[in-house]
Amino acid sequence: MKREGRSGPTAESSDHMGAGICDTAVRKATGKGWGDWYDLLDSAGARDMSHRQILVVVARHEASVWWQQMIAVAYEQARGLREKHQKDDGFAANISKIVKAGVARVYAAWTEDEVRAGWLDASGWHIRKATPCRSLHITWKDGRTHLEVHLHPRGEGRSIIQIEHARLTSLDDVHRLKAFWGVALERLRELLETADQPHSLAA
Repeated sequence: MKREGRSGPTAESSDHMGAGICDTAVRKATGKGWGDWYDLLDSAGARDMSHRQILVVVARHEASVWWQQMIAVAYEQARGLREKHQKDDGFAANISKIVKAGVARVYAAWTEDEVRAGWLDASGWHIRKATPCRSLHITWKDGRTHLEVHLHPRGEGRSIIQIEHARLTSLDDVHRLKAFWGVALERLRELLETADQPHSLAA
């Protein structure tokens, strides 16, 4: 189904930032910069595609599900097909953090109750699916919003944590949860990198 969109920026004017992620980061992770991705999707006719159809195109060139979503959303934003932070099922807050710890330790900090209590106090949520040391799919404590956590090694003893908190109802929710997870991930970093035990959090 064709979607009408505003006349978006060209690849040349949009290739430095997409979905809050700089061109250097997307190029390092996927082998293409934002301008390359926008040109590829324009050539495939993505301006007239649904979000799922765009994902199919991106998936032909990028294996990571997280990056597939980021690229599709950034393209839709750049071409005026959606508002910033908006997805097909609502709004989403995205945030990432690099920590000096291996993915096994980071994964344990999410899945082991005693460790998690050292940085996060938010009961009532549950893990729907987990891939050890790689990803977690979580239903948040409100029973409605979803949290995806992806872990990637970044050299010896370093990991990047990528979070998407989705199915949010407003931009106010986006800003609130970006702030919450920003603080939470900083306390997780402190817990993993130092001997200090930070206070827990609630949201």
